[in-house]
Amino acid sequence: MAETVIRQRVEDWAKAIRAKDIDGVVSVYAPNIVSFDIVPPLRYAGTDNKRRAWQEAFATYTSPIAYEVRDLNVTTDGGLAFVHSLNHISGTLAEGHVSDLWLRWAACFRRIDGVWLIVHDHASVPADLAHGKAALNLKPGGRTEAD
Repeated sequence: MAETVIRQRVEDWAKAIRAKDIDGVVSVYAPNIVSFDIVPPLRYAGTDNKRRAWQEAFATYTSPIAYEVRDLNVTTDGGLAFVHSLNHISGTLAEGHVSDLWLRWAACFRRIDGVWLIVHDHASVPADLAHGKAALNLKPGGRTEAD
């Protein structure tokens, strides 16, 4: 039962991202969320900061946002759940550049007053350590755009 509810929460969250529905996106976060996101700063704390981060992200896209959650894994234990997935986000940015990347996402849900909310999440992209850059051309299965 908990796994089904959490999967639906994640799907509703992804739908809200695609719709640029800020209230829908933020509704899945606990008030005291701590988030490690792909954009600075190193850490966001609280829903107000997550709201601002998502508002800034939505403002950078001039097109609709395509957002896919793939290979979602859910593990539950009592009032806690851990999820991880590979997520694909793409769209046209304000300067006309098309953004198209896969990221790794992990989140910890806690059941608070009967509602599953994210208390911590972490989104990241792999790094090319030799060149000091993010490796944005990877796709699920280890393939790159060139493959």
